[in-house]
Amino acid sequence: MRTMSAIVIDNVTFGYDKKSGDVLKSVSLQIEEGEFVCVVGRNGSGKSTLAKTINGLLTPSEGSIKVFGVDTKEESTIFDVRKNVGMVFQNPDNQMVASIVEDDVAFGPENLGIPREEIKARIDWALKAVGMEEYRHGTPNKLSGGQKQRIAIAGVLALKPRVLVLDEATAMLDPRGRREVMDTVRELNKKENITVIHITHYMEECVGADRVVVVDGGEIVMQGRPEEVFSKRSELSTYQLGLPPVMALADMLRERGVEIGVVHKEDELVEELCRLL
Repeated sequence: MRTMSAIVIDNVTFGYDKKSGDVLKSVSLQIEEGEFVCVVGRNGSGKSTLAKTINGLLTPSEGSIKVFGVDTKEESTIFDVRKNVGMVFQNPDNQMVASIVEDDVAFGPENLGIPREEIKARIDWALKAVGMEEYRHGTPNKLSGGQKQRIAIAGVLALKPRVLVLDEATAMLDPRGRREVMDTVRELNKKENITVIHITHYMEECVGADRVVVVDGGEIVMQGRPEEVFSKRSELSTYQLGLPPVMALADMLRERGVEIGVVHKEDELVEELCRLL
């Protein structure tokens, strides 16, 4: 049950320097606890910059961001912000710090001074949550890209964050690896009520999210449930965004006279094709 807002972004502006101008321009967004939000946009739109402001890696020049009521600008409470907001980045190799999987997952809790028995329990829980228990004594460099990213997520989960931010965390993975990671993230969102903010340029990863937020030119230009956003095809194209492949295929079939109903997922398309056959 959602009880309060996890993230409140209020009129946030941010620029790296005066020469390049503002990357974010008066952005306001509210994300509820337990919500799964996908943030999409073309390269350079500002979506990854927005992700980094959420846990205080970047500080807005104007406006404010509050995480469960705590302002990210306050240096005295930034630890509380980062304890609640875990981030997973694009390249899993850059996030590996140990030569054994369970040591890698333990790294964060150990640095927080958490008791050894509690750390062991957190490792067990985090590896189980991402489906990687059998690899706990293995070496990260022998894992696939998708497996490495799931270990990276486990390392963040071991810190027990209430919000998980994935900043293009599937960008360097093959299709199988992307599915593995997204299945894991969706399960964490549903079973653990972890708030998820997923920054991506893969529109198919937005299917099943609670909300899709489109960023362009440092501003939020569109948002709504996936089916609402996907229905605005011409508007999406102006922001150089396309439909999920399944929906694009359904559109192509309709153009060729196949009477396909509205579909958003692969299994829905299969059902429609079976019905027609």
